[in-house]
Order: sequence, then C-alpha cells, then structure tokens
Amino acid sequence: MKKTFIFFTIISVGFILACQKTISVAPPSYNNKVSIQGFIEPDSVPIVYFNETVPYFGEAIKKNQLIVRNAQITISSNTSSDVLNLDSVFDKIDCQYNYFYKGHQKIQSNQTYHLSILSGGKTYTASANTNLLAPTIDSVSYVANYNDIYGEHEGVVVYFKDVSSQTNFYRYEMKRSADTSTKKAEAKIVSACLGNDSVQVNEIGRAVFNDIGNEGKEIKIVIEPAYSHKKGTVGNIYIQSFDQNAYDFFSQLDRQKLAQYNPFIEPVFLQSGQFGTDAIGFFSAKKHSQPFQFVFPE
Repeated sequence: MKKTFIFFTIISVGFILACQKTISVAPPSYNNKVSIQGFIEPDSVPIVYFNETVPYFGEAIKKNQLIVRNAQITISSNTSSDVLNLDSVFDKIDCQYNYFYKGHQKIQSNQTYHLSILSGGKTYTASANTNLLAPTIDSVSYVANYNDIYGEHEGVVVYFKDVSSQTNFYRYEMKRSADTSTKKAEAKIVSACLGNDSVQVNEIGRAVFNDIGNEGKEIKIVIEPAYSHKKGTVGNIYIQSFDQNAYDFFSQLDRQKLAQYNPFIEPVFLQSGQFGTDAIGFFSAKKHSQPFQFVFPE
C-alpha cells in the first residue's frame, strides 16, 4: 500500500504540473492626471508642486520627467498677486533636481489666498486661509520598543497641547543631518553626489492627526524615525498645523500605503478633492510650531 500511495502521489503531481499555463494579463489603459501639492505659510514664499501622474506598474522615471512645464500659476489675495516661476533645487541624496513652482512674495497671516493654475487648456483653482495657530511642543521623549499597528519599533514621543480655539490637523516633522553612514528604512544611503558631505533632511511623519475628542487637551503622538541615528544625534522637531484639505489628502495617502501591504484592508483610491476630476492633490495653509531640540539618548 505504501508503494502504491507514493506512485499515485507522483502521478498526481505530474498531472498538476502538466496543467499549468502561463497567462499574460495586460494592464488596463492609463489616463494621466495632474498632481497639485501646494502649501502656503506666513513669512515664506509659496511653493507648488505641479506634476503629472504615472501608472503604478510603469517604468521608473526621473523627477524632471514628472514636472508639468509652461504652466501659468498665480497665488493672489485681496491685496496682492504673485506669479510663480519654475524653479528647482539639487538633491544630493537622490542625485537629481527637485522641480516646483516658486513665488516671490511672502505669505501674510490671516489672509485668504486663491490658487489658479492654467495648463493644457484647463484651469485648476482652490483657496486656503492662513489664520492657523501652531501648538507649542511641551516635551519629547524616546522609547526603544513601541507597539502599534505597524508592529514593534522604536519611537520618538512628542507631547503638546491642542490649540482649543480652532479645529486642528497635525503632522510631525524633524530636521536633522544625514550622510552616507545613515540608513533610511534599513537601507544605507548610497549616493555618488553626496561624497563625504552631510545634508539636512526633513523627516515628515507619514500619519496625520486631528483633535477630535481632544480639543484643548494634551496630545501624544509616537513616530518611528525614518532615518537611523547614533547616540547624541541632534534633531529639531516641529508640529505642523494645517487645514482639512491637506489632512484629507495625506490621510488617504496613508491608508493607501497600508492597503498595499495588508490584504485585510480595503483598497483606497486617491480622490480629487479641491480640483474636480482632472487632478488630485491639495492647496493648503500651514504653520510650524517653534522647534524643539531633541538629542537621541541611544
């Protein structure tokens, strides 16, 4: 009986292998949209990223291929009008230029600003108000092991009191230096352009937070550092305060990333929000808290 069973198993496996067939599935056609991401902040000139979307399974392309050129972009208020021009900065880590449209006039507090973009025969408009107040960071601590929906990891813990006079949406930011000895998400930074130099990096928290149920109360957020660090590494931590337009966009983006790695999470598709059906993104006011200097204890 044992020999018969082995012989039957071999025949069954051979039959299954013989029935295998490779099927090529062509991805559906892709209709490009434009992506608009613009923050305005008091005492800073406005910057707007105006790019073209690309298919998820498409070939990797450089940032200079994403930017939509020759767009007419204006940001105006009741007292001013600013025409933005195409500009760029060189990223030594990525070894390529980051492109954006940049204004010339500093944004003022407590003003309503209107964005207008004319490109390819289409017009995109949105508005934002700079009457935001930023919280004050009370303290920052560090935990070597922290458990949340992302698993176990280290965490930077930030405490601040919610600004009670407004509906608030928050995000974490740390500015610090990095070099080729630094890792990002366990991968060592490899850059032919960086050499022995160090550069400032902005570590932006992936998740966004609101003050629902915590109006005027102490808020605690825990962030897993994106970059590796040594004992004594110094960073300046900020809490960004912005309006619901940016919150809705980044909240969708975070849920979309989670859905890519968790089969139990329903797929999330980015909605157009402020710009109708022809574009995705946001135009939002933002304000930073005062920096809180933090030194990693280990």
